[in-house]
Amino acid sequence: MLPVVLGFQTIIWLALCYLFVQGRSGSLYHPFCYYLFFHGVVFVARPILEYLFNFHIAFDYMWFYPTDGQIITGLFASTLGLIAFALFGWAFDGTIPRFERPIPDGFNAAEWRAFYIVLVLLVPLGLYSFYLDLGQGLGGAGLIQGQRDPITGIYILTNTTGYVASAEGFLIPICLMLIWASRFRIWSFIPFVAYVAIHLYIGWGRWAFILSVAMLGLLALYRRRSRWMRPSWIIIGLATFIVFQQLGQNREYFREVLAGEPHNEDVIARNQPWIERFDGLDLANFDYLTYIINIVPQKSDTYSYFTQYLQLFTEPIPRILWPEKPIGPPIDLVNLNAYGNFVALTDSLVGDGWISLGWLGVFITMGLAGYITMRLHRWFWRGEATNFKILTYCSFLPLTMQWFRDGGISIAKFVLFAVMPLILWQIILRLISGNLRDPGFGGRYTARGVREAPLPDTGHPYSRQ
Repeated sequence: MLPVVLGFQTIIWLALCYLFVQGRSGSLYHPFCYYLFFHGVVFVARPILEYLFNFHIAFDYMWFYPTDGQIITGLFASTLGLIAFALFGWAFDGTIPRFERPIPDGFNAAEWRAFYIVLVLLVPLGLYSFYLDLGQGLGGAGLIQGQRDPITGIYILTNTTGYVASAEGFLIPICLMLIWASRFRIWSFIPFVAYVAIHLYIGWGRWAFILSVAMLGLLALYRRRSRWMRPSWIIIGLATFIVFQQLGQNREYFREVLAGEPHNEDVIARNQPWIERFDGLDLANFDYLTYIINIVPQKSDTYSYFTQYLQLFTEPIPRILWPEKPIGPPIDLVNLNAYGNFVALTDSLVGDGWISLGWLGVFITMGLAGYITMRLHRWFWRGEATNFKILTYCSFLPLTMQWFRDGGISIAKFVLFAVMPLILWQIILRLISGNLRDPGFGGRYTARGVREAPLPDTGHPYSRQ
């Protein structure tokens, strides 16, 4: 029975992939493209590999081994989530990519001045946070201290706040803004390359590395007015995935390579078949889903009824200001650690929906996620293509992968640091644009950075924007 279900859900996924690629709205800028990729890796390929090669590390970690019935339920639940996302996030979306829109030729004078102010306000905090992260990755004691709550398994900072510890996330959009504003000149890549290289060296923040590369690739693709990735770029994608996988095996890999030291791998790891290196915790969300299905509601005796999203109201308050702040959601009806070991693992959006209300929770959660991202897709393609719109959407879209993987309110945290510099940039631009005049043309800029007075025709394709 299990092989039949595996084949059935694979056919559904392949059919949706074909329809999406052939559809008029299909492109690498559509959120459904990212969910198709995530679902294919986590809920299609992973269960097949488990069945063929008996993957078990995630189950050993959770102290749980699912029955065929629980695996089949997990397959149907993930497929229901895929269909719900497809219906509300793609099937009803008739937005077609509009590459005929003029693309801004870098920043104008007002946008550059607003960008300089953003640098002064945010870069010092981002560099300090990066210093804390660097010290933590290199074994620095006392820079970031915390403890893991024994009941929920959530890690709590004790000597700083999450806003400071995560402020290095500001550096990613700022680096991308510089590259975009400079029209991809070679020198503008220096801060971005330095950021990525240091992260690879210290071995922490693998998702920051892979998502920032994806953001940059999406911006480059849009500048070339391309709907899909070029075949040559697949090599870059594979190299990025290999780096991600390698750091999962050994966080100190690149440090050891540069130091000429032997890799910290035992004999078994070096001699195991290559395919078994994928038997880890990184992409094991299907394994976690079967664990969740085993607990909710049979053992927990209840669903969460979406109460975990109340954390959106308590999470923004720093624990330094509110020492008694609840750990996790303020109302915790389902504790996954009460029945096994779920420490540092992720629910996925599908698993989060199941915890909320079973089958109906999966449909509601995935349908709502699809609808929200679909509306953002419409916003991106409608109206003029401004620098703010391009940078914001291309920074947000790769983050959906982390949302699909983590579930819950995680997307709010990632978007906060990825989009805040852009929002601050727009606020500053609105404040200064009314009094700023371009010394070259004398035309006043509006809050969106568009000249109010017509420009002389210089022969440049964007001279009349």
